[in-house]
Amino acid sequence: MKVPFVSFLPLEKELDTELRNAFERVYTRSWYIEGEEDKAFEKEFAKYCDTKYCVGVGNGLDALMLALKALGVGVGDEVIVPSNTYIATALAVTYVGAKPVFVEPDIRTFNINPALIESAITEKTKVIMPVHLYGQACDMDPIMELAKKYKLYVIEDCAQAHGATYKGKKIGSFGDAAGFSFYPGKNLGALGDAGATVTNTAELGAKIRALGNYGSDYKYHHIYLGNNSRLDEMQAAFLAAKLPILDKVNV
Repeated sequence: MKVPFVSFLPLEKELDTELRNAFERVYTRSWYIEGEEDKAFEKEFAKYCDTKYCVGVGNGLDALMLALKALGVGVGDEVIVPSNTYIATALAVTYVGAKPVFVEPDIRTFNINPALIESAITEKTKVIMPVHLYGQACDMDPIMELAKKYKLYVIEDCAQAHGATYKGKKIGSFGDAAGFSFYPGKNLGALGDAGATVTNTAELGAKIRALGNYGSDYKYHHIYLGNNSRLDEMQAAFLAAKLPILDKVNV
C-alpha cells in the first residue's frame, strides 16, 4: 500500500514520484557517499550556475567555510561581509580564524552597498563576500572592480538566490567561488541538510573537495587538515530530481 505524501511544500508534492524513485534508486544501490548520484548532480548544478565545477558539501555554512579555507584565508586576515545577512556568512569567516568586517547595506536593495566597501578595505583584507539576499543579486560590477583593484578574492554567498541573475549572468559565476545552501526551506531545497560550492577554477575545486573529505585527495592519502563535509547520495538524488523545475519555482 502506497503511503500518501503529506507536505507543506508544493514542490515536494508535485515531484512525489520523482523523489520516491530517487530514494529507491539510492536505497537499492546501497552506495550512500560519493557515488553516481553526487557526480550527476554536481555536473548538472555546475552547468545550471554557468560554472565549470561544483563540489557537494554538507551544508551552506561549510560551502563558504571550505572555500575560504581553500583560498588560504586564516588567522590575521579580514573578510568583508554585509551587516545584513544570516549568521552563517560571518560564522564561516570566524571558523577559519579570520575577522569579519561588516559593511552596511544599500537601503534600496538590502544587499551590501558597494559604495561603502572601499573604505572598509585594509592591508589585512583578503576577501569580499557579497550575499545575494532574498533572491536579489548584488551589484557585482563595482564589487569585482574593487576586488581587481586591491587584488582580493570574491566568494559569493548564494544561499538565498539559486538561479538569480545579474545583467543576464548567473550569480555564483562572478567570484573565485560561491557557496549554496540546500536547506529544505530554500527554493532548491534538499530533504535534509546539504550544500555546494561552485567555482571556475579546477585547482580550487579539487582543494575544496579534498578539504571536505578529511583533507584527502584520494583514499587514505591526507594532504590537508580537513573536515568531514560531503553531500550524501540521497540528498544529491533528491536535488537532481528538483533542479529541472527550479526556474519554474522561481517565477
